[in-house]
Amino acid sequence: MAAIQGPVQIQIPALGDVPAPRPRRGVPRRVVRACFLLLTLGMLVRVWLAVRTRTQDDWADAPATAPIAPPMYPHPSYAIDPASDITLTADAFPPQLPPNAKPLKALAKVYALGDPHRGEIPGKKRMLLDAPPPLVAPPRPPRAPELDADAWSYRPWTRARNGSRTRPEDAEHADRQPVPRDWRPPPYDDWAPPLAELSRRAPPLPRVQFAFADARKPSGRARDPSRDALVSERRALVRSAFVRAWQGYKQHAWGADELRPVSMKPNNNFNGWGATIVDALDTLLVMGLHEEYDLARNHVRDIDFHVIGGERSAYGLHDGRVPVFETGIRYLGGFLAAYDLSGDALMLDRAEELAQLILPAFDTLTGLPVGRMRFDEPSNFTDPRGQHESVVLAEATSMLLEFTRLWQVTGNRTYLDRVQRVTDFVDRNLTDKSELGTLMTTRIYPESYALGGKYTFGGQADSYYEYLVKQYQLLGGRLPQYARMYGAAIDDALKHLIKDVHVVPHAPALAVFSETYGPQSRYEPKLEHLGCFAGGMLGLGARLLPQRARDLNVARRITETCWWAYNATRTGLGPEDTVFYRPHDADRFAIIEGPNGTRVHGNPAGHPQVGVRSSTTAYYNRPETIESVWYMYRLTGDPVWQERGWQMFAAWVTHALVPGGVSAIANVHRVPVTFLDSMESFTLAETFKYYYLLFSPPELLSLDEFVLTTEAHPLRAPRGGRFARAGGTPPGMRAWSPPLACAHDAYCGGETGQPPGALTNAQRHNLHDSWLHRNDSIGLPVAIQQKIHEMISKQREQVEKQIAEQPPPAAPPAVPAA
Repeated sequence: MAAIQGPVQIQIPALGDVPAPRPRRGVPRRVVRACFLLLTLGMLVRVWLAVRTRTQDDWADAPATAPIAPPMYPHPSYAIDPASDITLTADAFPPQLPPNAKPLKALAKVYALGDPHRGEIPGKKRMLLDAPPPLVAPPRPPRAPELDADAWSYRPWTRARNGSRTRPEDAEHADRQPVPRDWRPPPYDDWAPPLAELSRRAPPLPRVQFAFADARKPSGRARDPSRDALVSERRALVRSAFVRAWQGYKQHAWGADELRPVSMKPNNNFNGWGATIVDALDTLLVMGLHEEYDLARNHVRDIDFHVIGGERSAYGLHDGRVPVFETGIRYLGGFLAAYDLSGDALMLDRAEELAQLILPAFDTLTGLPVGRMRFDEPSNFTDPRGQHESVVLAEATSMLLEFTRLWQVTGNRTYLDRVQRVTDFVDRNLTDKSELGTLMTTRIYPESYALGGKYTFGGQADSYYEYLVKQYQLLGGRLPQYARMYGAAIDDALKHLIKDVHVVPHAPALAVFSETYGPQSRYEPKLEHLGCFAGGMLGLGARLLPQRARDLNVARRITETCWWAYNATRTGLGPEDTVFYRPHDADRFAIIEGPNGTRVHGNPAGHPQVGVRSSTTAYYNRPETIESVWYMYRLTGDPVWQERGWQMFAAWVTHALVPGGVSAIANVHRVPVTFLDSMESFTLAETFKYYYLLFSPPELLSLDEFVLTTEAHPLRAPRGGRFARAGGTPPGMRAWSPPLACAHDAYCGGETGQPPGALTNAQRHNLHDSWLHRNDSIGLPVAIQQKIHEMISKQREQVEKQIAEQPPPAAPPAVPAA
């Protein structure tokens, strides 16, 4: 696709901005006069052109004797028309480059062999993708030391002793499981689960995915071999880039939460359990990398969830508390998706063990979970928690899918009850407190039944709306409550938040979710990368709910705007956020004073692009835009979305691909880029997965068979009015089978010969270091303490060897499969 760029606009300084040149010694006076006359003539031409080409808005021709105050709330004339057929054209894209030689030279050098705005990957980067690195096992880590009893004690979890006593089919009869007595005092003890609705079988939901001619072909077409070849080639390049990033993580950070891909250093910021491994489990299965999944599986088997490690926990605090929301979407969601795709019973065991540790977070008076918790705190099970605290909307309400799916695969309604109570509390006690219909603010105060913060579909609010419509699908339509809440919220968003934004004069408008603090507050037309998920959400809702079919057009416009944010930058990558000028902003256009004293609007202002007030310029490998692009392709079948997605991928690997993977970059408007040395786990869990699916046969993870969580973990959707069973081989995937025993001379990703949950290698080293640090108070140097510890370990090994030489005892009974 040709690059969509506007002409470069050269800004000529206004009259009076350039002083007359001072004559130099020896320069003839007539030369000085001639230069001054030429400059003056140029300035007059500039003023004449500005007056002649001023905007034709109804407010632009008025003399700017007094600034026009912007409206406190979006004017109805700027409201989006859901039926509008506006589509982006070349005129909608501002110029990417100023008339400056240095940026022009830099860009020409970078794009000499390929411009990603045209979907081209420069030669050197293309060569890297054409030859992915070999997939080899992670290097064997140093041997983990033995731990004393005061440093760590093993707490085994088995399905026979700790798992649910129910069966998956029990989920079809929710009313058969008794409702436990509520420990909360009045008025918090009057909640009851919707048993009658959950136990009924609802009619099948409408078809969501576009009816492709042949969903088994890469192009989705019946007979188009050339298109199939092109799409297959692109999918192979995406897979190659993923392999490079995955191998970089394995080589330099195995067992850590993330890899810093530039410095090749590990980073632990999500509990120290290996977030990248767990988050990428289903991506490995989707891409058919079963041997890599087996390596990851061995690590998953070793994790002790009671040990919280790392340089810091999420959000900068290393206090032994885990972030409940992030733990739920990354770890719990990763285990459940791997179980749904493979039927691997280990993943179900790990999911239920972790969920049982998270459950006390919901033991608050209102039932809304706390944001952070300690697993081994006795008061978790005795006292109400989170009193007089506010919670983030998205964090408190966005574990619906994970706990609902855990209920469906175990039959234990306890998991559903926890999250359903949250929804009911918000529905009955908080939505009527909103100042904008049923829209919710980013922070809520459960005990005081109050709202705080801003109204937005961006960060801290996004997945609340996303999970309403997806929960409706995951429950097979059994609870109309979710369709009602979602529909009301989108209607209010169309009325209050979704607005047209005119960036380039006389060009098609963009459609954005604005944000505001209420009807008496100014609104801000802000395009947030985190909010770009909304295109996919609106499209999904338009297909699931026939009465909302018009939302598909709004979804198209929102997704086009998010794609615009990519293709309108020099790198072709989208910034973290972009704030646009409001229609009545007094400084939206430069003010030019004419010869007769009148003041008119001249060229539109904007930095780094025309029409843009400000921008957070970083790109963190985020997935939201490609997520919506993928949804729009699967919902409409229009290949234009594959082309737009390919432009985005070409820009991504052109600028972010480094030897260790793909790095976040500091400024999407500058070339060459500056790396931020970060590759968060969602890069492999979400961003790569959506690119891969965009160029895969449409049958792979069909939208009619899977519901994707906010972390892109696919969960099986109901079929034929019944909840889906886990396992089996989804269409378009290879069947996974349990691995053979690990060879003794190879490192297989985990500690062999120990029971599940008995510590990863990294956890053992961290606990040992902490033990040495705690015992430093006895006054002995650490080196001597280490020697003493080694002596004790050798004695223990000798005793264990003597025991091993004795006849082995009878083997314990096998743990039953789920």
